[in-house]
Amino acid sequence: MKRYPQAEEMHKRAIEIKEKLLGPDDYEVALSIGHLASLYNYDMKKYEEAEQLYLRSIDIGIRLLGNTYSGLEYDYRGLIKLYSKTQQYQKLLHYQSIYDEYKQCVLIKMSQSRDSTVGSVSHMTVDEIKSEFFRMLST
Repeated sequence: MKRYPQAEEMHKRAIEIKEKLLGPDDYEVALSIGHLASLYNYDMKKYEEAEQLYLRSIDIGIRLLGNTYSGLEYDYRGLIKLYSKTQQYQKLLHYQSIYDEYKQCVLIKMSQSRDSTVGSVSHMTVDEIKSEFFRMLST
C-alpha cells in the first residue's frame, strides 16, 4: 500500500519537532530533511522540493561534520538521480564531479586513518582496540 501523503506528513512533522527541540541546523534535522527529499525524489516525483531539501541537508552535513561525512553520499546520489530524471545535465555533471571528489576524500581519509593506527595497535589492549575501532566508525 502506497501511503506517500501520510509518509510526507510524518516526515514534515518530524522535521518540525526536531527543529523546535534542536534548532534548524542540527544533524538530526539534516537526516530527516534527507529522508523527506528521498521520498519526494524516488516516490512522489516532487523534484523541485527534493532538490531544495537535498541541498539543505548537504549544507548542514558539511558544516557540522565535514566534507567526508558518510551521510553526504545519499544526498549526492539523490541529487544526481534527480538531475538525470529532470534532464538537468549541467547540474548532474556538477554534482557527479562533487560526488567523485567526495569518494576520493573518503578513501584518502580511510587510508590515513588506517595507516596511523596500524603501528600503534600492537601496543594496545583489546579494549583499547575496540574503543579505537568504534571511534573510527563515528568519524
